[in-house]
Amino acid sequence: MLTTVDAWPRQYAIGLPSARDLTATPTAIREHVARWQQVSVGEVVWRDVNYRASSEPLRLPSYWILQRPSDWIRATADRQIAADFALLEYLIGQSLPELRDALITHLKLLQGRSREELLAAVVLAARLTPGEAQGRPLRLLAGHGVDTKFFERNRQLMIRLLDARFGDVVSEQGLHAFLDATPDGEHWLLLVPLQRDLLPFDVQQVRSQELATLPAHVIRASRIIVVENRQCRHLLPELDDTIAILGSGLDLDWLRAEWLDGKDIAYWGDMDTWGLNMLAQARQHRGSLTAILMDRQTFDQYAEGNAVTEPVGAGEELPDGLGVEERALYRGLQLCERGRLEQEYLPSAVVHEAFERWVASLT
Repeated sequence: MLTTVDAWPRQYAIGLPSARDLTATPTAIREHVARWQQVSVGEVVWRDVNYRASSEPLRLPSYWILQRPSDWIRATADRQIAADFALLEYLIGQSLPELRDALITHLKLLQGRSREELLAAVVLAARLTPGEAQGRPLRLLAGHGVDTKFFERNRQLMIRLLDARFGDVVSEQGLHAFLDATPDGEHWLLLVPLQRDLLPFDVQQVRSQELATLPAHVIRASRIIVVENRQCRHLLPELDDTIAILGSGLDLDWLRAEWLDGKDIAYWGDMDTWGLNMLAQARQHRGSLTAILMDRQTFDQYAEGNAVTEPVGAGEELPDGLGVEERALYRGLQLCERGRLEQEYLPSAVVHEAFERWVASLT
């Protein structure tokens, strides 16, 4: 309702007591009337109502009208809501019109950040244009008044704000691709063929930016397994026509590479909010990929004795790209005292069976 101009004023009906209420609970009705007489926020509309049990019409509250959002904020008498509204007022007053709905819609991305940081994001989102980085790392964008860690801290917020300006193209292309930025530093991934002699090496480290531009003929395997952590190599089974790429973490933009078109792709990560956040990002690049061992049943089965507290969660807002059950798992993990089950704590036999079942489902 904050994003629609014609949503105000808002009118709320106040239920009228029945004739039976009038005779059975007259004291409660008097208290009801007295409380509405004390309401000082908005406008209370009164009407005269005739009852057989009353010799004259009773004047009763009929509607409550709130003229503007600030009336609604005052009526809630909630400190957090008031603080959120004050923050939105401040940022909206400093932002482009096309960014305002995004700020309201993604309020949770604003919470817990300083006004200075958020103002910098709003200002930067108004300035940036496609290809702005000109091949440089994002942390080296000069002339915008932000520190080298700014994009790392505010990645999702910047994507949402830029989407508001450019019609969701940033989510589709990825932030680095949209700004023509190279990854900040070199991120090395581990390539492991799960079939003997599938590649001319047993293990190979490759930079993610090289994977993003790899010619289609280099990797002919039809199945790719993307694994969040490098330490899980020993848990993977031998699989025909399959290559595992380990250690992806948050560096997932390379999944848009053309050489992956037509391949069957599985994703396996930790069961915590960050792991599900990475799954969501991976799925935004490859919508048809299959999540492996990232479900509530697996968590419940192996959490005892293995799950730990997640030091810092990935955020209150559900990331785009999760399915219904994955969204429920995300919410459930947020409520768990020990809501983090790292993938390397799963038994190898369970991992083998899960991936073998995935391969069997493809044939």
